Formats: sequence, structure tokens, C-alpha cells
Amino acid sequence: MDSIAPLGGGRSSERIMPQQPAPLPALEAGQLHEIHAEGEDRAAALAFALAMGVFAPDGAIVALRVPGRSRLPTLFSGDGLALLGLDPARLTLVEPASEIDMLRAGLDAARCAGVAAVLIESEGRFADYDLTASRRLVLAAEASRACVILLRVDAEPRSSAARTRWTVASAPSVPLEADAPGWPAIDAELLRCRGGPAGTRWRLIWDMDHGCFRDAARFQPQWETMPGAVVPFLGLRADAADDPRRRVA
Repeated sequence: MDSIAPLGGGRSSERIMPQQPAPLPALEAGQLHEIHAEGEDRAAALAFALAMGVFAPDGAIVALRVPGRSRLPTLFSGDGLALLGLDPARLTLVEPASEIDMLRAGLDAARCAGVAAVLIESEGRFADYDLTASRRLVLAAEASRACVILLRVDAEPRSSAARTRWTVASAPSVPLEADAPGWPAIDAELLRCRGGPAGTRWRLIWDMDHGCFRDAARFQPQWETMPGAVVPFLGLRADAADDPRRRVA
């Protein structure tokens, strides 16, 4: 509701309009971006990275992770990638033996002209990722125009040359009629933006009709026409054929 501001002891006719939230910036191509998340929010952060990254319409998407290092590992789902607007055939999954090998492979991938995006997943301290390593990734991204994203799970932020640094967490959805499950939602906070403002938070809702995240403060979904399917990054299911702790994103 608009408020009336007093001026000079009287009432002013000037209305103070509620401040609009800042537009949500995308994860730009040719840059390095960091996304921090807790272990249970890994899938939500992964969906944010893939949905908000500015990728070339063609070219490979290289995802790197060290197998066996994650407390709550996730699996890529072809259906989930398609709902995010990405052709699953573009994804190349690389599982190096160690974090230093993963960092080297990620740097090599970022230097390739045919790579649209590089997604490096780490958990914990990731000691080999320091300021020097981040600068090398930035130089590689700038040269190839790849979008390089470092997903850091259960890790404290540290100094780096990344263009942006985010935290992402799952958020409760708005229930539909008869308390039916609402559209998936996440909370995203921009912790750092090199050359720009930071400290803004957004509640994001998944728009199933258009396959993208929407700012909840600006988006009024049409509940009555909402399809029944939801993006699987919040509806995690255990992979019965594998480790029961494994999750599908």
C-alpha cells in the first residue's frame, strides 16, 4: 500500500511508492561465477546455475565433479535438463580422480572455443582453488566466451576473481488450491558483484509454462492453468538401483 509522507508539519500529496526489487542479473558468458549452497540445497543450486547461465545456443556443456566426494551426490536427469531448455546431448560429464585434476580439466575445457559452459562442482574447502586459479579461469572464460560456474557446497567464501558470488537455497512453494504442491521456489542472494552492487536477495519461482525462473515479486503465475508437472530439482528421488543416498536433479 502506498504511504503519505508528512512535510513541514502538514500532509503532502506526494506519494512514496514502494521500492521495486532490482532486476535479477544473469550469469554472463565470458565470466567466472561462484554459487554457494548447503549440501541439501545442491540440486537447487545446480538448477539455478543451469537456468541462469548465459550459454551459447550450441557447444558443449562440461560438468566436472570428483566421484565419491559428495555427502549427497546428485545425478543429471535428461528430462530435467530438457525442462531447463538444454539439450541433454550437449552435456559432457567428467569425473577426475582428484580436485586438482578437476581444476586442471576445468581450465582446459574453459579454454576450448567449442565449449559453451563449464560447471565445476566441489564440496568442502577445495584448497587447490585459490586467487591464482580463479584468475586463470577468468582469463580462459574471457578468451573463449564460455560461462564458467563454480558450484561450492558446504564451503566458506574466499577471495577470488569471480565476477559474481551467490548463495542459493531451496524455498517453500506457494500452495495451490486444495493445498496442492506449488511451483518450485528458491532463494538467491548476490553476495558479490565485481563492478556492481551486491547484497540483494530474490525469491525465485519456476515458471513451468516458459521454462525459466521468475522473480516472485514481479511474477503472478496463472495457477488455474498451471500444468501438473514440476521441475525435478526439488522433488528429489532416491536412485533405488544405486547408493540410496544418491539424488537425481
